[in-house]
Amino acid sequence: MIEYLIVVLASTLFGLQHSGLSALRVKERIIDRWGKEGYARIFNATSILTLVVAFLSMNFWDWIYFITQPTLIQPLLFILGILSGLGGVILSTMASRVISVSTVADMRTDRKAELVTDGIYSRVRHPLYLATFLVFSAMALIYPFPVVIVFSMCMILYTMIGAYFEERKLVKHYGEEYLEYRKTAGFIFPKLR
Repeated sequence: MIEYLIVVLASTLFGLQHSGLSALRVKERIIDRWGKEGYARIFNATSILTLVVAFLSMNFWDWIYFITQPTLIQPLLFILGILSGLGGVILSTMASRVISVSTVADMRTDRKAELVTDGIYSRVRHPLYLATFLVFSAMALIYPFPVVIVFSMCMILYTMIGAYFEERKLVKHYGEEYLEYRKTAGFIFPKLR
């Protein structure tokens, strides 16, 4: 039981770091001191560090189980996991072409960046969160071992919480323009027309 608690705590550390550095007041202070590029470097470095800590907290080292122990493979889950992971990578690539970390870093109260509502953003407001959801779902499907599932569920839960807080920031920042946009695009899952 303690191993799962460690995974939950390490995943929470990642969530606190990620949301903490995304908070507008914190973001503004870092940008004022080190600029947008400095913010992007700090955000990326600390995100990678805390994600690695969370990942290593699983203490799971059987990543090639499907070669060493092929009898453990659950073919349907494995195929669904591969498809989910590919979907997440493709979606994140599409979304990152439109919005980068430095673009997000420019969301400050003293200036108003343009609200992106075209391309993939015309269907879903948070495609990067959807991509994250798909990648961690893929991990749980490909590696259906309890500790990996707990880690994936923690990261998916944080993704949903992070999207909720991001949504609040965007409403505050863009106001009525964003409220109108919410009517046309889905929150994390695409709105079908």
